[in-house]
Amino acid sequence: MQSTRPFAVQEGAGPQPDTPRKRGLSRLIELLGRDLGSIFKAGLLALAAWLPAALLVLLALLAESLPLVLLAAAAAGWLAGPAMVCLYDTILRALRDEPGFWWHTYRRVWRRSFRSSLLPGAGFTALWACLLYARLAAAPAGQLLLSAAVLTAFQTYYWMQAALFDRPAARQLENALRMAVGFLPQTLAAAAVQLVYLALLPRLGLFGLLTGLWLPSLLALMLVYPPIERALGLEAKIRQAQTNC
Repeated sequence: MQSTRPFAVQEGAGPQPDTPRKRGLSRLIELLGRDLGSIFKAGLLALAAWLPAALLVLLALLAESLPLVLLAAAAAGWLAGPAMVCLYDTILRALRDEPGFWWHTYRRVWRRSFRSSLLPGAGFTALWACLLYARLAAAPAGQLLLSAAVLTAFQTYYWMQAALFDRPAARQLENALRMAVGFLPQTLAAAAVQLVYLALLPRLGLFGLLTGLWLPSLLALMLVYPPIERALGLEAKIRQAQTNC
């Protein structure tokens, strides 16, 4: 794997270096108590980036035209790419217990990832729009669920890599496949968490609107990041990159 992006650590709240990390619910409570503000703001910005594409795709779905649906997704979905990279970067920094000033880091990651994430953002938006179109066309539920699970898994690993590494999109997709298969139990659990949350969104009202991007992403990364970090030594590479800055 290529070297991690060099991030300069700045002053900010963080745990003691030698403090063992909590797990499960205790870890979630710790992260929300310490980093909820930054994660929530990154989630709202990601939601704002998705809204234009969502509205255009909805209008295209009403017209029952697949080409129009794809055009709408491509026309507005590009903005979701850099916003998702920034959201995942914010969550991953929280999982690494990395101190820093959120807004300064957010702007830097946005500038760095803007060009490289435009096409993936439009592509993932188009694929989700296709699934919505297929659902309205009464496609078999089993096929839709399988397609949604695969897309969710790929999207999770893709944005995680985009937040951590500088590499071509084709390489990130290849690695996403390897991670999905290599960490299959965590992959299935992360996809299930996100799809269940997606299915519950209409019933959650305002709470679902305010948490619909960042909370399932946080839960998914809590599942997939620890085993990947242990296997690849990501945090050691990140610390080394920070030292060399």
